[in-house]
Amino acid sequence: MFLSLSLIVAGLLAACTLAWGLTRRRRQRLLRTLGQELLLGLELMQGVQRHRALGGQDGPGAARDRRQLAERLAPAWQAWPEASHLKLWTSLRQSPADFDGHCRLVENLLARIRFLELHLCRLRLRAPAIADRGWQVEDLGRLRGLSIRAAARQECPLELRIQLQYLHDRLLEGADGELRDALGRLAPDLFSTRGLSVPPEQLYALFTPLIDQRIEALRSSLG
Repeated sequence: MFLSLSLIVAGLLAACTLAWGLTRRRRQRLLRTLGQELLLGLELMQGVQRHRALGGQDGPGAARDRRQLAERLAPAWQAWPEASHLKLWTSLRQSPADFDGHCRLVENLLARIRFLELHLCRLRLRAPAIADRGWQVEDLGRLRGLSIRAAARQECPLELRIQLQYLHDRLLEGADGELRDALGRLAPDLFSTRGLSVPPEQLYALFTPLIDQRIEALRSSLG
């Protein structure tokens, strides 16, 4: 009887070990899937933000860059599970100057990123941070897009100046030295009715590396 009891206990332990192993493997697969989707989301967010900035620029160079960007993003869009996002992106490719449409798509991507991150953090038992930091990056992305559009005009409308001032002040709080210097290039023009003194192409070159650095930091945090 003692032998039978020992066999039963051994069998239960083996079953528990097998179940634990399967659960652990499923958990690892789920973590990988969530991490991959989050990386896709960040790539698409970065691409849509860049397309929005390029959409505020005229000329064959900006059109070429938008086309090349869309080609690079095509595999990521095909892998992205939200069909409604792809539909909106397809529309924006035909209307690159649609600032608000780009903003809506970034908001949708960030909502999906938050959903994925909450699942990932539940498994990893840690507090979420990527989506919130993504919104901070989006503030900078909107500033880039709006400043480029303001620089393309001879006169900067009051509504546009108010939006730029709000984003400028919001980003200035807690800005590092590099961002503070970049914002300083805009500050003298925010109280003028004229267009920005910095050309659109220079504004794109000024803010794009700062945005890319922040998105790369978000990618690294997933590791």
